[in-house]
Amino acid sequence: MDINSLTLTLDSLTTSTWYDVRQDIVDQVWQIRPFYDKMVEAGKIKERVPEGTHFEIPVRYAKQDQTIQWFGRGDTFSVAEKESLTRLIFYTKNLGTNVTRYWQDVLKNRGKAKIINFVEEQVDNAKESLIDKLATSLLVQDSDANSIDALPTLISSTPTSGSIGGLTRSSNAYLQNNVKNFSGLTTTVSLLDEMTRMYNLCTLWRGGKPAPDIIVTTREVYQDYERIARAMQTIMTNKSERASLGFGDLMFKNIEMFWDPNCPAGSMYFLNTSTLELAYDPMAWFEMTEWKPLVGNSLDRVAQIVAVCALICTNFRKNGVIYNIDTVTS
Repeated sequence: MDINSLTLTLDSLTTSTWYDVRQDIVDQVWQIRPFYDKMVEAGKIKERVPEGTHFEIPVRYAKQDQTIQWFGRGDTFSVAEKESLTRLIFYTKNLGTNVTRYWQDVLKNRGKAKIINFVEEQVDNAKESLIDKLATSLLVQDSDANSIDALPTLISSTPTSGSIGGLTRSSNAYLQNNVKNFSGLTTTVSLLDEMTRMYNLCTLWRGGKPAPDIIVTTREVYQDYERIARAMQTIMTNKSERASLGFGDLMFKNIEMFWDPNCPAGSMYFLNTSTLELAYDPMAWFEMTEWKPLVGNSLDRVAQIVAVCALICTNFRKNGVIYNIDTVTS
């Protein structure tokens, strides 16, 4: 086989290998963190056709029926209607990674067995790159304007500042999540009380599931919670498969609780997955591009694996964050 034929064979083999294993790889991507796994279980990683550059999400911020009343003989009903719906604009974000194949590496791996191993290694490297980026971008807001909105941006410690979905948060209470600054308090005395308060605040509002269904925090806060629960002899554990990911198995008020290595220091997020969604464009969901020269007339070849998506919240008041938690354990 000459080098040109080998190049074309590797192009085709790598692409077909990617599509053969893509769904398995996508499934593995969502199993990297308990939050993603919970979202899969809830059916909240789903396809949406974008409106050009964005996903347009209708949001109800007031009760639909605003004319209901007690009435007596001869009373009339009001026909006045108030606006109850708005829309949020979440711009699509593009995630991608290179699959690069150097000409010299092709020459070194042109035996049949070596070709298969070579292709599998390339695909595996691409998978690991996507997993690492999605894990980090969930809880760490990238400074790049092209990056997805992370959970700390949607469920903010400053929920009256800035804008979200194209609307200003300060003048729209329905865009403001629940928040508690734990500064000045101690975990031993106040952590359980503030967790209960946050749970109740997130449960207060209508829409979706009544209560948060997952809590994400840091390892240090998680350990403090476990220490307090152990001292009170009230440890509750969950038996979900997410516990096998290695990020804990505790519960609070029957809510699964996990720690994440990327969670902002001193923070604890109460999340309601019925109000959250990772929307993706079905036309660009972990798709592989055509192969092309790496640079100009280079003999080296490159393709990209790309995904277009956005992290969306449809009811901010059913989510919350406690921040500045001063931990005892390390």
